[in-house]
Amino acid sequence: MSPSLLDIASVREYLGKRLLCGVQTSEKRLALTFDDGPNPHNTPELLDTLAAKEIRATFFVVGRRVRRFRDLLARTAAAGHEIGNHCDHHVPLSALPAAIIRREINVCGNLVAAVTGRRPRFMRPPMGWINDKVLETARELGYEPVIGSIHPQDSRRPGTTTILRRIRRRLEPGAIIILHDGGWRIGCDRSQTIAAVDIITDELLQAGYRFETLSELTAGSV
Repeated sequence: MSPSLLDIASVREYLGKRLLCGVQTSEKRLALTFDDGPNPHNTPELLDTLAAKEIRATFFVVGRRVRRFRDLLARTAAAGHEIGNHCDHHVPLSALPAAIIRREINVCGNLVAAVTGRRPRFMRPPMGWINDKVLETARELGYEPVIGSIHPQDSRRPGTTTILRRIRRRLEPGAIIILHDGGWRIGCDRSQTIAAVDIITDELLQAGYRFETLSELTAGSV
């Protein structure tokens, strides 16, 4: 399996000049982020895992999933997790005209606000597809575009051990880890991701790391 583009230092440097990839800090602080939910099979188990350790994360949700699983989004927000905008239909924004990009972002953001009472601050472009038009539109709509710094490609289900290895080798203070609780299919299996989260959070808590939402991690930085 080919490495993630975020494993390449020059790519991280290029992206870091255009949108949020990580935070410069000497403190043991980082953010867990989860994409493509809410998902009725995976999100509840993940929420239980995080709650048991009093960890708050950031969930980038898809509008079409929010429409079906509003109660699950409400539960996620009520647990203290931050909700981010992952657009309405999880489509490659850079291939779309500006009007459709705007609609994709706005519809998802409005749904989140209607369910949680709070408009998202961050927007993660689906599949990481960006261009100037995507970034400009997101910022015009009041969003901070974000990717992340560690992408273990957990959505491809490479195995819990592989997911853990890919996270550990790139781990550093200020990291933003990209994981998935949902996917294209409602029935997608994210058990490997949940198992990896259970293990890595224990390791990092023992090592003195603090898990924060993106707003907490970027306070004073964005």
